[in-house]
Amino acid sequence: MTKISLIKPLDQPPGTRRLLDDLKTCLGSTGFSDFRLIVAYAKSGPLLRLESLLRAWSAAGKSSAAILGIDQRGTSKEALELALSLFDEVYITQEPGITFHPKIYLFKCARAARAFIGSNNLTVGGTEKNFESAVDVVLTLPDDASVLSAIEAAWTELLPASCPATVKLDPAKLADLVSEGRVIDEKSMRASGNGSSDTAAVGKSSSAAPSGLIVKPESALPKPVAAKGAITKKTTASAPSTTPTPTPTATSPTPVRGLAIQIVPHHNGEVLLSVSAARQNPAFFGLPFTGSTKPKKATNKSYPQLDPDPINNYTVYGASTTPVLTLNAYPTNTVFYDKKKDIRITVSPLVSVVPDYSVMIMEPSSDPTIDYEITVHRPDSPSYNAWVSACNQSMPAGGGKAPRKFGWF
Repeated sequence: MTKISLIKPLDQPPGTRRLLDDLKTCLGSTGFSDFRLIVAYAKSGPLLRLESLLRAWSAAGKSSAAILGIDQRGTSKEALELALSLFDEVYITQEPGITFHPKIYLFKCARAARAFIGSNNLTVGGTEKNFESAVDVVLTLPDDASVLSAIEAAWTELLPASCPATVKLDPAKLADLVSEGRVIDEKSMRASGNGSSDTAAVGKSSSAAPSGLIVKPESALPKPVAAKGAITKKTTASAPSTTPTPTPTATSPTPVRGLAIQIVPHHNGEVLLSVSAARQNPAFFGLPFTGSTKPKKATNKSYPQLDPDPINNYTVYGASTTPVLTLNAYPTNTVFYDKKKDIRITVSPLVSVVPDYSVMIMEPSSDPTIDYEITVHRPDSPSYNAWVSACNQSMPAGGGKAPRKFGWF
């Protein structure tokens, strides 16, 4: 007997129910053996979060396939590369003058099937944070075979044999799409503001004050995925031996949108970041630092410094939706103290208003005059616990204090 439930528009933002969790449940099920999806837009974020499950699915001999739209350059190069490596078959659909816009996720086996049909694209926003709605259809076979047949028709009718707008994707075809500018990478999406919220760089907007809705952050990237490297708008020279260096990998860097990290402001205005995080994604911090500090005493040691100082916007939230502190275009001295293996930024105004273990979120800005948009949630902020839960890695503890945590998203 067919069972139907609904992912409601207000389920995903606070984390009550998210499509990504349902997809993980189905991919982890021992029962289902075939997975197909049709979406208008795809980004790397959900695929990176599902990568281990999809590889285990394939290793178990189960089948998978995807049909992806590429209109408005809303599907990224990285998503298509990942799809080719994770699915048995990948197709793209595009027809000039009309928009490809369906979203269907279908799992099935001999005795059951489950489909999610709604507004959710294969993006971080679509699967985790956006206001979305989808019908969750659970089928028992063979009783519900007619319903499954109707859903499967949505797939078969889009295949090249029936739909000339659909073509099978392979590496050569993907290279053509990129060279023609029909598909772009997520770094370009971030710089241009093209794409959904999981690729568009953030920037300040005076008309976009928080409403008070508590939005749970997207799930943190798994540590092995996050350590592949980050997208950044900075380019730098070769790293000095004293600066953190990236872990060599055989894969392309992972598109990282931002960092959440617990901070402990020091009385002198310095805030320690994380060398552990910097080693995973040095480019996100602008490493290696090519400048040098100027010691007050000539005999003192000079340390690598980010030069020029990054210009950042800071917003600090406490119990109210009105910020406790706002700093616009604040020059932020950033130094790597190689002796103690610390990366420190100096933001003196934070000291009096930001308690220990507050969570700081760093994201590259879409404003060309600003380097990072930085938001701090104090422990009294309604969003604090959600952001702490998004920090899935711990830093070494020091001085008997509890270890701070961080996470990439």
